[in-house]
Amino acid sequence: MKAPAEASTGGAGQGPGSAPMPHGGPGVAAHPGLASAVRPPPADDARPRPHVAFVARHVWPVLSGARDIAFVGGAEVQQTVQMRALRRAGCRISVLVRDHGQPAQVDCDGIAVHRIPEVAGRGWPGLRFVYPRMTDIVALLRRVDADLVFVQTASEEVASAAVWARLARRPFVFAGASDMDFVLGPLPGMPARHAAAYRWGLRMADAVIVQNVAQQALLRRHFQRHGVLIQNGYEEPGARPGRPDGPVLWAATVKPLKRPELFVDLARRLPQRQFLMVGGPGATADGPATFERVAQLARGLPNLRLTGHVPYAEVGRHFDGAALVLNTSDYEGLPNTFMQAWLRGIPTLSFVRPESAPGCSGTIACDGLDDMAARVEALCARPTAWTAASLACRRHFETHHTVQAAVQRYLEVFDGVLGR
Repeated sequence: MKAPAEASTGGAGQGPGSAPMPHGGPGVAAHPGLASAVRPPPADDARPRPHVAFVARHVWPVLSGARDIAFVGGAEVQQTVQMRALRRAGCRISVLVRDHGQPAQVDCDGIAVHRIPEVAGRGWPGLRFVYPRMTDIVALLRRVDADLVFVQTASEEVASAAVWARLARRPFVFAGASDMDFVLGPLPGMPARHAAAYRWGLRMADAVIVQNVAQQALLRRHFQRHGVLIQNGYEEPGARPGRPDGPVLWAATVKPLKRPELFVDLARRLPQRQFLMVGGPGATADGPATFERVAQLARGLPNLRLTGHVPYAEVGRHFDGAALVLNTSDYEGLPNTFMQAWLRGIPTLSFVRPESAPGCSGTIACDGLDDMAARVEALCARPTAWTAASLACRRHFETHHTVQAAVQRYLEVFDGVLGR
């Protein structure tokens, strides 16, 4: 089966012959989740909507609105937005998540959430990524019996989805979440055998979705695959606009690849500005130590506040009224924090420049820390310059990152691989 061909106005290419009919599932327990407005699909759109199974092991804290689990990942935020929007467009959505103590199957605002069993001592050391981790996911996907399976982010689950898709003769769609998903060599935090399994699964995907132009080029260069460029969509009802006299914000998991110590350094260089760092430790073994090291650096700065972990449902209020949002990573995909800022008219400054379309990026790219410090001060000290940057990023968001446009492109890809 071929990946859908990209066109300037969207469009899906050839796919397999006919799609299986959606399979009815058992009743599920209710979970309140997060509130979302339901927008039905256009009345003149009579296409059948597919049943899509997401394999998203870590999405439960964001999707459910759980406040007692200290984890908020960017890919998980994006997948939550996608699932809710696709459901509003008429798709049936199921998702496989890790065990956080929730029931084996639970309804979360109309999304059927299936719990992946814990390993719990099963299998043999060194082979557990096959049994029980892969076999559990394949068994759950068989039970869900969706029209297609969807995975976002480089992980061993990509191989599991590809295996199920081949056994069930259903399509598999992969979506990148970082530029690193499409490079060769070691992958951050991933054992070599898991990286090999991921790359095998990537090659088996019927369609590959990328977030930016750089990912599209990396996929073509390293895997000889075409990537369908779909600009991330985002929505946040009730968001309030930024202000030039607000704090300078950094929001992410406090882990080495995000380089949080650079934000602390900026606060030290600009004592006349207020800085706010929102985020808790990463889930890796060195996460608490990294967070404590950054917290220690921040304690001596009266103009810098570090919140620690904030549940996703409460993150938006820290963006409300901010002056700028900074990103200090040296690689990204397309950060949700950019879109959270742009929809509020808050300019973003970063060392990366992800292009939503060729030659088109909504962020202000900086050459280094000195350049970033100078740009922060110039924007905060000159309200007219801040207002111009605010209007530009808001226009960029409205042109490239609405959820409605993203969902339309996803549906075109799904229809393509299903042969509709």
